[in-house]
Amino acid sequence: MFTGKDGEKLSSEARHDLILDVAHRLFIRDGYAGTSMSRIAGELGGSKTTLYNHFPSKKDLFVAVTDRETARLLDAVFGTEAAGADFKTRIIDLARRMLGAMLEDEMVESYRLIVAESGRFPEIGHTAYAMALERGVVRFTAYFARAIDEGYLRRCNAAHAAEHFIALASGLLRDKRVWNVVTMVPEAMILAEAGRIANTFLAAFGNDALSRAARA
Repeated sequence: MFTGKDGEKLSSEARHDLILDVAHRLFIRDGYAGTSMSRIAGELGGSKTTLYNHFPSKKDLFVAVTDRETARLLDAVFGTEAAGADFKTRIIDLARRMLGAMLEDEMVESYRLIVAESGRFPEIGHTAYAMALERGVVRFTAYFARAIDEGYLRRCNAAHAAEHFIALASGLLRDKRVWNVVTMVPEAMILAEAGRIANTFLAAFGNDALSRAARA
């Protein structure tokens, strides 16, 4: 039985979260190949049988970890918008939140893990792509479809707009952090990059007024 820090009995939901916490930490530290269900069970202080009752395989556990991290990232990106803000400000803030979420230590480590392991374990890459990138495209597509209907963006394919926005936000600043060119990114740098992302995006997809202003 897995217990809390003080030995207290945990609810099923709390045990589930604890398993994901420990598995995520070990996947990051030891890699996918180097992390076994036995090691995870040992870190949790329980048996493999109990662990398998929650997750039938290591792949299922990795999928659950990826699912939770993706949900956290998207929740951070699509937070509450500033009331009454103009559309360009909203796009800058959207880019700022996305950059901030992607540059968090846990997200950077997760990205490094997936890149490092997907060559040997293609299913890891497929899982991450489907659960993170494709889910992100769906959320951004819905957001930009509303913006098209409201007249802020020109008539276009909302999914294409979503893919371009994600590509812009997944650029050099994230790469510098992933490759340890920088170990932290100041908020001022994130905000400046968010402004550049917004200008580039609106120049391509904004309505006539927003596009002209972005190109000026």
